[in-house]
Amino acid sequence: MQIGVNAFYSGTKPYEKTGQFLLTAWLYQFVEGGKGGLGFETPTGLGRMDILLPYKGRKYIVETKINRSNIEKTVEKAIDQVGEKYLVTEQSDEGCVVVFDIKTKTGELCTPRRREIAGKQVLIFNIATGR
Repeated sequence: MQIGVNAFYSGTKPYEKTGQFLLTAWLYQFVEGGKGGLGFETPTGLGRMDILLPYKGRKYIVETKINRSNIEKTVEKAIDQVGEKYLVTEQSDEGCVVVFDIKTKTGELCTPRRREIAGKQVLIFNIATGR
């Protein structure tokens, strides 16, 4: 866990792109051998999705954020972005929010949550990256 957490920091400042890169590398296992695709910063009519994973006829949309202050505000911002922009333009019924949380110590258990917005499901994952 500490190796992964240390990758987020350059000096004392954490970087969201590092988390996106590590998450994308993990997701790549689903696209090996032509099983799916993987898009990074994929443009839509209403912005750019952080990660798009089309797999077995479904589109998995992942928005990443880094929490530096208030986890609930960070989550709400991401849910609004996914629900109001990306799920609509991609005609998908579910998306994911991954928050790299520097306020939660590495090793703490973070239980995934589920929210519904306009009839669409959003899964929220809090990844503890705090030192």
